Amino acid sequence: MQDFRHVFIILLSIAEAVLLSVYFKSDVITLVIERDLFILIIIFVNSILIYLLFSSIVMSIVYYFSLYIIFIFININLLSITYFLSYIIGVSFALFGYFFINRSFNDNFILNLRNFKPRINTFSIILSVIFVIIVSLFVKNPLILIGSILNLLILSISGEIVLSPLTLASWLATPYLLSQLGEIRVNKGLCIGKINGILRRSTFELGRVKTNAKYKWANIKSDFCIDLDNSKNYNMIILGTSGSGKSSLAKTIVSKLNVSYLIFDIHGEYFTEAKRIDASLISVNPLSLFGQSPRQRALEVAYMLKSIFNLGNLQVIDLFNIIFETYEEKGIYEEDSSSWNNTPPNFRDVILLLERKKRYINNSTELNKIQSLEPYLNFVSNSMFNTNSINYNDIFEDNYILDLSKITIPEIKYIVIETILRSLTSFMYSTGTSKLRKMIVIDEAPFILSKESGQLLVERLFAEGRKFGIGFILISQTSEYVKKLISNSAYLFALNLVEPADLDYVSKIISGPDQDIYKSIYDSLHKLDRGLIITRNILQDEIFLVRIQQ
Repeated sequence: MQDFRHVFIILLSIAEAVLLSVYFKSDVITLVIERDLFILIIIFVNSILIYLLFSSIVMSIVYYFSLYIIFIFININLLSITYFLSYIIGVSFALFGYFFINRSFNDNFILNLRNFKPRINTFSIILSVIFVIIVSLFVKNPLILIGSILNLLILSISGEIVLSPLTLASWLATPYLLSQLGEIRVNKGLCIGKINGILRRSTFELGRVKTNAKYKWANIKSDFCIDLDNSKNYNMIILGTSGSGKSSLAKTIVSKLNVSYLIFDIHGEYFTEAKRIDASLISVNPLSLFGQSPRQRALEVAYMLKSIFNLGNLQVIDLFNIIFETYEEKGIYEEDSSSWNNTPPNFRDVILLLERKKRYINNSTELNKIQSLEPYLNFVSNSMFNTNSINYNDIFEDNYILDLSKITIPEIKYIVIETILRSLTSFMYSTGTSKLRKMIVIDEAPFILSKESGQLLVERLFAEGRKFGIGFILISQTSEYVKKLISNSAYLFALNLVEPADLDYVSKIISGPDQDIYKSIYDSLHKLDRGLIITRNILQDEIFLVRIQQ
């Protein structure tokens, strides 16, 4: 059995049955306590104990009934009105206490049962039938046979072959088998850690992550796996403070995926078996068309420079015009798509055209407009942006880490990243639709998302990536710049957070409208140890506390 709680209750039930059997068959009538009261106390204690263990009034009632049948089997005359009323009183007390405390019906067993999907397994049914036959041959008691038949019916829709022998246990195993119909199992797909807890309504706490709210992290034993095949897309967002385990989680995911990956390593922190590229030693040409028309590409580059240097709208227009004209000087025309394969210009070509235009301008206003662009074009006209020294298709087909830590100028680092991401759009469109084939990891995502052009680009890739088999893992220490992308992500993994604004936002996203859940998550997030994550599994609508596999 996978859950110690069931084992404990079953052993307790057997012990109580034996105790009552001896007690009722004894010739010595105890003077300490009356028999009726003795039965009532046992049921009363069980009602409290089972509810505390399972946080489920339904499971408590199921166990009461099973225990009641067991008592009948050992020839205790519980069918008498006195003992039957004792049973009803115990159940009624538990129901009253439940609704008095919770003011609503939020039963764990019912919540879990929402996830149950019937599975018919012929072999499991055949095994269970054999065990029922064995019970009918060796145990001449119709009550026990009814329990075994009920177990057979449960197993026939659960498809759990390994549980078939429990048919022999009759009513002792019935509650456990019922609980397995809604048991949380997140062990299909890409397993990245172990579940430490699932958020459940209660007043108790688990381990080092504690909460004063009405929910607790109830202990369950299962792997935590992400099912990308059945997710709405392949995108993931990882949030957490420095040192909380964000990079470890990203490395765990990409190392287990059976697809290639590209990691934009801002600080030189990633070391895997992937090929490593020192970005300070390569060159990329931002004016490469990447399958776009020269007009479209000129506009994208102009907006990239606007985002980097905070240029005005008029300067963007002037940049667009001069870049677009440079394409034409290189024989690349908007109306002639065959010319788009010609060698593209670079920023030095743009500056040369700018210098030539200055010679023919007599209007001081026009001259000032052009001269205002020179500092920015001179800045980006270094050797790093003259040509493409890397094969874009190669880095998208194989495992690569792009180490940007040795580029000390943020603006240059940004241009390298955006240029490569722009080339990714060409790769997607040219290779067509596909299942997941490439995972892109962007560490320190705000570095890109804080720029307008970067945010628009990543939003586009997030929206279109699944169709072309591209997934993204964005890593950030803050939620500020990723808010627009969370709705288009399959998974949000929250590690330790301390900033009140981040705690508030992430807790609301994970909890939904329930304020009690919100309080529990808010209280837990800033106490998480390194390697612990809180996430909501959208497919099962459950909130998990997970320990990352290192």
